[in-house]
Amino acid sequence: MKVELLGLRLPEIRPGDDLAGIIVDYCEREIGGIKDYDIIVVTSKIVSKANNLLVRFNDVKPSGEAVRISEKTGVDPRVVQIILDNSDGILLTIPFQRLVEKGIIEIEKAAKDYERAYQAIKKAPTLFIVSRGGQIYSDAGLDFSNHPEGVASIPPENPDEYARKLRERIKEMTGKEVAVIISDTEGSSFIGSLDLARGSSGITVISKRFGEPDRYGKPKFGGVDHIADELACASALLMGQTAEGIPAVIVRGLKYERSEEGVSSHLLDPGTVKAIIKEIVKQTVKVVGMKRLIKFISSIIF
Repeated sequence: MKVELLGLRLPEIRPGDDLAGIIVDYCEREIGGIKDYDIIVVTSKIVSKANNLLVRFNDVKPSGEAVRISEKTGVDPRVVQIILDNSDGILLTIPFQRLVEKGIIEIEKAAKDYERAYQAIKKAPTLFIVSRGGQIYSDAGLDFSNHPEGVASIPPENPDEYARKLRERIKEMTGKEVAVIISDTEGSSFIGSLDLARGSSGITVISKRFGEPDRYGKPKFGGVDHIADELACASALLMGQTAEGIPAVIVRGLKYERSEEGVSSHLLDPGTVKAIIKEIVKQTVKVVGMKRLIKFISSIIF
């Protein structure tokens, strides 16, 4: 088997651009056109740019709540307001600058130029972990990179819908059956990041092989690969995170099941998450005892 990743170095995407048309055009120029069953992975950022999902700091008037939070976190009150406007609620705040200054996070392991890295940290001393449309985002997905100063992009509210429209437009132009994944970068730990699939159309999101027999005929506990996330991660190897200029990747040669479901089809609603946590706590107390659980939680917090 062979799977190819073909990166497209696209021009700067601007509000109102026909993103599907640009992708089709550059596929014709660089890789011989789009083929049936190609998977097109695009960054959330270029979807936002094409659809004018941009915010300009000079247009933002911070509320009293935004100013209060700004004073406690060191984050520009306009940025706080944008995060509040584009999230369902703040779940956690991560004092990233403090963690670096205390040596808890060794930023030297993630940066070639410490001074330049620290300047970036000073602009975002605290990260806000929020819920947005059933997904978890840092800073509501607000993205400053590769934008002019004072401008940032916000991801689409319904990325599955944007993926579907992009897929349909590409089929309309080429007659080819493709799948589309909209990817976004998130932290995988305090040091490091991974790309996630925020939206998709035309491909089964997870492999749905839980319980299938292994090579010895035993039912597998597992086998549920998050295919969309894995494709987003693979594509990120070409996309990069800084000035690579490759916001779209064509994945060719992968056999996959077609589906009209999207990423949102596999999100857990708050009630389900609460029920899962409740059962985990009950079982943990039953097995190890309340004292040990409290000791473990205290060791993390304090």
